[in-house]
This record gives sequence, C-alpha cells and structure tokens, in this order.
Amino acid sequence: DALGHSAYKLVADELLGSMGTAHVLRQLRRREMLRRRYWICAFCVNQHCSICHTFGNPPQKSSVDYERWDAGRRDTVTGELHQCC
Repeated sequence: DALGHSAYKLVADELLGSMGTAHVLRQLRRREMLRRRYWICAFCVNQHCSICHTFGNPPQKSSVDYERWDAGRRDTVTGELHQCC
C-alpha cells in the first residue's frame, strides 16, 4: 500500500536485501508515507472459505497467481488445506 506493491512479499524481499530497512525507509520518506498509520490485524481469516464455502476457481497451475491462491487456502504453519464450512 504505502510503497505501491501488490503483495507484502515484495516488501519482505526488500527488507532482506543488502540495503535492508534503510532502503525501505528511504522509499517511504520519498513517497511521504512515514507518518501514515495502519491498523494491523494479527489474525487471518479465509473469508472465501467461511462465507462462500469454497476457495474459488484456481488460476492456471503454472502461474504466480496459482501460488498465491494455493498459499491462501493452506495453514501457514502445517501447509495443510483449510477446511471449508
């Protein structure tokens, strides 16, 4: 959001890079985003599973979208599929 990325993984990769937090801070400063406030929820809920009883149609298997879709339907610790209601 503040950096214009579509996924947090892109920011995580930048934080892990050789420039680390200094690089991310420079980007935020340049975009005048250092004072923006965010509310962060530490609990993740798969809304599609609980509301729609499905994970939706899978994207093409060899795509990045599929990887994101597949990760969203799995427990991040065990890797097991979440159960739909």
